[in-house]
Formats: sequence, structure tokens, C-alpha cells
Amino acid sequence: MSEQSGSRDLPIDPKRDAAGVSRLEWIVAAIGLLLVSGSIAYLIHTGLTKDGTPPDVVVSVDQVLPGEQGFRVLLSARNSGGRTAEEVEIEGRLTDGGRTIETSAVTLDFLPAESRRKATIAFRNDPRRYQLELRALGYREP
Repeated sequence: MSEQSGSRDLPIDPKRDAAGVSRLEWIVAAIGLLLVSGSIAYLIHTGLTKDGTPPDVVVSVDQVLPGEQGFRVLLSARNSGGRTAEEVEIEGRLTDGGRTIETSAVTLDFLPAESRRKATIAFRNDPRRYQLELRALGYREP
């Protein structure tokens, strides 16, 4: 048997439609459409309902750990406000009867709205022996 005019009969794949697109390709395309549509809907919803209140930063102690050169205070900074805070300055102060023993500070580059970030400040003195006060000194809005 010889080929006539260069054409061959190709086997028909029942998993492909007339345009040559497989069912798997349609499924993947549908999933992609759902993901993109869902992302757009989420962004629109967030943009319309987002709370525009200024950042509200609260700092709390998670743990105090001894180290080779002093003590580390692991802390959490939470922004319960509706806007992002940048360059959040956090101060830790050890006091004894109103007298300041030592201060330490850390700066968080970025604290998004309704989020929490962890940081560490260091002291030479044991924070467990004194009153430890943590507070956000200030921030910059982007």
C-alpha cells in the first residue's frame, strides 16, 4: 500500500474535541478562570469594605531568653488598625521603682493592617528582675 497525495488517516482521539483541545486542558482552563475571577472579586471586595482607620500598634512579650551577651526579649507587634504602618519603632524599657535601668529598641520595616510581626530586643540586664515596658514609639504611613 502506498500513501496517496501525502495524506494519512490519523487515529481519532475520543478525549479531544473538534478543535483539538483535550478535556484536561478544559479543566485546567476552568480552574484558572475560577482562580483569576476569585482573586479579582476578593480585591474588589477588600477595596470597597476596607477599614480606613489609622494603624493601631500594640506590643506584647512572647518570651524572655538568656543569651551569651545578655537577654533576648521575643515580642509580637500587632496592628489592629485598617492601614499599614512602616518603620515601626518599638522601645523596651527596664525600670525599677520609676528609675530607668536600661532601654533597647527595634524597628519593624513593615506592619500591614490587621497583622502581627515578631521581633527581638536585647538587654544586658535580666528583664525578669525588673519591670519591662514595651511600646511603639511611632511609625510612618506609606
